[in-house]
Amino acid sequence: MAFTTKTFVRGTEIDVAPLEIISFKKIAERNEDECARLYKAAQSPGFFLLDVKDSEQYVADIQRVYALTEQYFSQPEEVKMKDFRLGDEFRGYKDYKGPNVSTFEVLRDEVDENASLPKAFQPETGVISRFVSDSQNLVTTMAARLSELLWPGSHNCLESHYRPSEASKTSLKVIRGPMLEKLADVGDNTHTDGGILTLMYCDKWTTQIELPNGGEWAWVDPIPGHAIVNVGDALQTFSGGRLRSCKHRVSQVGDGAEERWAITYFLRPADGVDPAAI
Repeated sequence: MAFTTKTFVRGTEIDVAPLEIISFKKIAERNEDECARLYKAAQSPGFFLLDVKDSEQYVADIQRVYALTEQYFSQPEEVKMKDFRLGDEFRGYKDYKGPNVSTFEVLRDEVDENASLPKAFQPETGVISRFVSDSQNLVTTMAARLSELLWPGSHNCLESHYRPSEASKTSLKVIRGPMLEKLADVGDNTHTDGGILTLMYCDKWTTQIELPNGGEWAWVDPIPGHAIVNVGDALQTFSGGRLRSCKHRVSQVGDGAEERWAITYFLRPADGVDPAAI
């Protein structure tokens, strides 16, 4: 992996992670070189950028989901609390008072049910449904290519773990994560994702990853028309450790309060599949 590059954001010089930019169009076409680059990026650092600009409709839908996200979180708290689901980790509205982060999550299996979507989203159910379907196509296509390289010529494949025809916690999550007035107030939220693959679209510099071999951190460039993709813990397990679930965290470049939004799509194992038992 190459050394980080430097850039200035809001007057602050930062280290930018040298991530591979993978063309989804070429992946879908089974371009051998592009598939090899996908596999290498999934091995290390476990993060890459996915170029989705060839799908104009999908890129337009990303912007529409951003707008819906902003509209949703601008509602009064009592309205959003109607979407709260007590004891449900993967669905509904959550407000994390400490880090001042709010989220809404809906399962892929339920996205076409209007009752599962907030009223603010219901006039755009078609957009949400299409965005989820297209995002599912992105992650499952990448999973298929990784399977072919992990187990060439074998019947073993990742699809046997996420089983698209079966119920799962695969989901769409939208996030309001405001930047705080003081950088020092941002708490440590270092983590890995538990699923198979994660797609994220964000409108500002918000994600740092731990670089391999040294523990240094660098920023992920939020390039428009590109998804930030990372390997999750389940995929690391399914691959026998050949693919890497990378530590990452959400932060901000410097001081200065400002709203920011993120759209995430999580491909997770089918219900009943225990990665630890693989």
